[in-house]
This record gives sequence, structure tokens and C-alpha cells, in this order.
Amino acid sequence: MWQDYEATYRNALQDSEFLAWRELGAHRKAQNIANVCRGIEVGSVLEIGCGTGAVLRMLRTMNFAREYFCIDLSSSAVRFTRDSCPAFAFRAVVGCADALPFRHNAFSVAILSHVIEHLDDPVSALHEASRIARFTVVEVPTERVLTNFVRRKMLRRPYPSVAGAGHVQFWSPSSIATFLQRDAGLDILNRHLDLLSEDVDSGRRNGHGPRSLAKQTLRNALPGSVYSRLLTTHAVFLCRRSAAGDALGSSVSRSSS
Repeated sequence: MWQDYEATYRNALQDSEFLAWRELGAHRKAQNIANVCRGIEVGSVLEIGCGTGAVLRMLRTMNFAREYFCIDLSSSAVRFTRDSCPAFAFRAVVGCADALPFRHNAFSVAILSHVIEHLDDPVSALHEASRIARFTVVEVPTERVLTNFVRRKMLRRPYPSVAGAGHVQFWSPSSIATFLQRDAGLDILNRHLDLLSEDVDSGRRNGHGPRSLAKQTLRNALPGSVYSRLLTTHAVFLCRRSAAGDALGSSVSRSSS
């Protein structure tokens, strides 16, 4: 699996359209992170699964934190991040989300932005994030919605992101909140539902086509609570490990030792 991920990233980093899409999405993701963290003094931040480093670079331009660190499983992604922002040269490392090489509470905030939907074991990654940081920010696409249900049940097609983006976990706005609290042992301190903007839709391949225009029309016409049941949105959470999460984390540590 690691070899597949490394090869995918190595090839993607040669694709100018992929890099432009990452930069476009980074604006929105960084703003979402800043929104849910409003009121928190952020000394240091670690982005887990940094990819091209676009989100962290954007946070840096916003003066989100005093110190910036990142980690990714792909050595190609880490090398690209170091080269694209020399300030990260000694703070971008190769590593795995479920075994972070950092001490307990080493950071103010850990970020998992569009990461856990790719993981077979997202709970372990969330336990690690909440171990090494006081607060954890999680953002995921909410793909368990009506349009995708129709696509799967009636048209017999998989979720659109299975082949293209490699997603293996799928949530609705409500089920991701339940998952974070019940399965990962986190308390949700703040949350935000991003309906996605027209510039993000239009930035996609074929983003000016009929499907994108229909989404824009619905977004403008419907309340957010209705739209989010029909179409994919991005759910963003600020979390902290709960007392139950402490017990879960201790149990996992003992069983793995």
C-alpha cells in the first residue's frame, strides 16, 4: 500500500493541473481551520498528511501559528514541501499517521485535513493526533448523501471518490460527528459545515459543466441543512481527547507494548 501511495504522489507532483487544484483547495481548507480554531492561541501546528504543503503554506500567510511542522508518508511529498517552502526545510518529515514520532502534547494543534477518509484504520490516526497535540482539527468530505446513495443503489456505481481519490471511509455530516465522539473518543469543541464555493466547483476538471452549475444553483436556493443531505460538503471539527478517549488511548498503548 505504501508503494502505491508513493508512486501516486510522485506522478501527481508532475501534473500542473493537480498542483493548481491543490493550491485552490488550500485557501478554503486553511480558512476552515482558522474558523474552528478561533480563540485558541496556536504556538505550534503539525499537519498530518501534508501532501504538497499547500494548506500549511496558506496557514503561514495567515499567521495562524508561531511554528509550523508537517509529516507525510510519501517522501516525494515531503521533498516537494521542503523545496516549495524553505522555512519548512527542517520541519517536514516522513512518517506514518498511526505512529507519529513526537512526544505527548508536543504541539498546540494537529491537523488531519482530508486524510482519515483514506485510512483503513482512522481511529489509530486520531488517537495519535490527540496524543501529540492539545487540539485536533479534522476535515472530511461528507459523501454519504442522497445523490451518492442513488448512484450506488439505483445506478450500481461506486462512490465517485473510490477510484479517483482513493477514499475508503464514507460519512454523512451527522455520522462523522458520531464517529469522532464514540469511536475515536474525542470531544467536539467547535464545528463548521463548508458547502463549498463556486470557485472550488469551477476549479475542478469540467467544473463549468452542467453538474457544477446544478450544484451552484442548489447551493444558492436551499438551506445548508437540506443541501448537506443531498450533496457532498466538507465537515470541519475542532476536537480534544475526552476522558473516555484517554482510557481508549491507554488501552491501545498497553496492548501494543
